[in-house]
Amino acid sequence: MKKRLTDRFVESVAPPASGRAVYIDDTAPGLELRVSADGRKAWSIRYKPRGGERKRETHGTYPAVSLAAARERARDIGAAAIKGIDLPTAERREREERRKSDNRPHTVGDLLDEYVERYCKPNQRKWTLAARIFDSHVKPAIGKKPLGELRRADIVELLDDLQNKKGLRAQVNRVRSQVLAALNWGIEREYLDTNPAAAIKKRRIEASRDRVLTNDELQAIWRAADGLPDPSRSLVKAWILTGQRRDEVRCMTWSEVDLTHAVWTLPAARNKGKREHEIPLVPTMVELLDGLRRCGLPVFTIDGTKPYAGQKRLKAILDRESGVTGWTLHDFRRTASTGMAALHVPQDTIDRVLNHAKGTLAGTYNRHQYANEKRRALEAWAERVTFIVGDAREAVNVVELRVSA
Repeated sequence: MKKRLTDRFVESVAPPASGRAVYIDDTAPGLELRVSADGRKAWSIRYKPRGGERKRETHGTYPAVSLAAARERARDIGAAAIKGIDLPTAERREREERRKSDNRPHTVGDLLDEYVERYCKPNQRKWTLAARIFDSHVKPAIGKKPLGELRRADIVELLDDLQNKKGLRAQVNRVRSQVLAALNWGIEREYLDTNPAAAIKKRRIEASRDRVLTNDELQAIWRAADGLPDPSRSLVKAWILTGQRRDEVRCMTWSEVDLTHAVWTLPAARNKGKREHEIPLVPTMVELLDGLRRCGLPVFTIDGTKPYAGQKRLKAILDRESGVTGWTLHDFRRTASTGMAALHVPQDTIDRVLNHAKGTLAGTYNRHQYANEKRRALEAWAERVTFIVGDAREAVNVVELRVSA
């Protein structure tokens, strides 16, 4: 029904017995008053952008929106439609862009934090490594820089300072790769258009480590560990005896350990090779684990809930008490590998002890677990360690252990 709408009419119009009554204003083109049977009075505006389809936009209810306000809105939409502009749609798009702008990261530090929270935490076992790199090296230098102003030169300067002023080596390339990944993630979400780190090449400054602890150094570190309380003492010895990766040992759980059959089963989800890995436990390891207090799921724990986390402090104590310098905890693994090789353990068996990746065909067709070979290799290494940390001066009376192929 077309009608000249007035304030008195809009206020006093009676609702229909059922359904909905529609009154079309003859003053503001496209404006309609829709009165429902429950008494609700809603404004609706019909319009057709030039060259487009006919549309309808709701515009609140009476009396929250007055007749005058509804007419003004109808005229604005109609004027824009004559120019080919869909005003309500354009306004919604603008609001969405504004909302996105309010929520998007504005600085490099904001982006790095969001990347860690939304990508690293859900997808990476060692997400804290990325967080530490950002907190220690990236944010202090460029964290406050507006994201839109980040340039390649800023990242190059950051890497130059880490290399030349701080004397870092391998860590420089790790910083580069983490920044590159974070910015690529940001591009996917349209936080920035290009990646300033994309053209920055990896620096040729990394030297592969070949540090193997000597017998005297291994003895000194073992004896330094003897002076520590558990779980620190046992953790150090487990690193040495098993030759497994640092965090794989540190995060060992009691559910993975079978002391009755003397085997530790490392699940695929918790090792670099992404495959289940069985590590035979030599008698020394069984005794070591059996002597630990079980106060939670983690084997090496202080509070009973989280795996041991004081590695940096532990390393500093071992350095001080042993007098050995220039080594890392990863050198235990290399020392075990070298030690087994010196005992004539076949390299293929050593690789399987250390869970190194094998060739595709070997992994597909050779399902033999080498359990006996791995146990003999680790037993030989444990015997060697026992000799070294005991009194290695009596070497003339020791017959070197050999492991059959």
